[in-house]
Amino acid sequence: MVTSQLNKRYVWLTLVEIALGVLALCGVPLLKSAILPLLIVWIAFALLFSAFYLASIKRIIVVADGLETQNLLLPFWKRFYRFAEFDYAQSEYSKSGEVLRLIKNGERQVSIASNLYLNFEEIKAAIAVKDKSGFIVRDNAEVVSEYKKSRLYGILVSMLFLVFVGVATSLSDLIDGNPVRWGMVLLGAIEVLLFGSLLLVFLLPYKKITVWRGQMEVKRTFWPFNVHYYAISDFDGFYYVTEKSNGQLGSRDEDSLWLVKDDRLVISVEEPMYSNYEELKTVFQSVSCLGRLEFMGFQSLKYHLGKKFNWR
Repeated sequence: MVTSQLNKRYVWLTLVEIALGVLALCGVPLLKSAILPLLIVWIAFALLFSAFYLASIKRIIVVADGLETQNLLLPFWKRFYRFAEFDYAQSEYSKSGEVLRLIKNGERQVSIASNLYLNFEEIKAAIAVKDKSGFIVRDNAEVVSEYKKSRLYGILVSMLFLVFVGVATSLSDLIDGNPVRWGMVLLGAIEVLLFGSLLLVFLLPYKKITVWRGQMEVKRTFWPFNVHYYAISDFDGFYYVTEKSNGQLGSRDEDSLWLVKDDRLVISVEEPMYSNYEELKTVFQSVSCLGRLEFMGFQSLKYHLGKKFNWR
């Protein structure tokens, strides 16, 4: 039996980064007259993000035929997996270390990061799951994208809360029965526009992808009138893309698959957005792989806006 040993130093450093990042976001020093309300908002957000982060960390116990995961924040939340349940294991590498992912039905069931566990190599050696070589999805199987609900709901709740804070800032004088200060109204309106716009930016890329027998339907979830149909053979190829992070607030590199036609990006399939990202990747195995690219997030934006790939 192998029991995971948590890298407490890494966890504490991440929690401190979360607190400092939220403090900078809320801008506590900006308004002396509103230090206490903003401080309360900062503390609430720091606790919220810290709780989400801690809830994502699991204690892992590996036995002869499987492994048990136990939530760090909610220790009564346990789950046991048999090794035979998984289709394959896949290792991915980045500047922050290695991540071992156990895949079942195209979905990532368990992720084990080397920076979180001091005895990562011992855990990896004890997990008896074959690697991805030889794994091929059935040709006639319909594959439908599935969102990572925790990420989607987290974005919705966080941004809607910030919009609510902006509305409350605008109406604070009316609520308190004080004379209206137009500076506070303007500040609240700016917050509503800013965080409302960010919410749209985050949600508009969400799209439902359905692939069946070489045909693909793409429908934007938050704009369902925008539907496109493609044949897999329409695409010139695809790139494996890694969008590099700066490591702030516990962020990590994000992988995606870009489908290209006429040297332009047509469809991007993002790993952080879909829980069955690995299954979605396998349905494009008949399309030519054009290579692997690495960008910082802001650099990849120009290709989403229509810039051509000029690698040849």
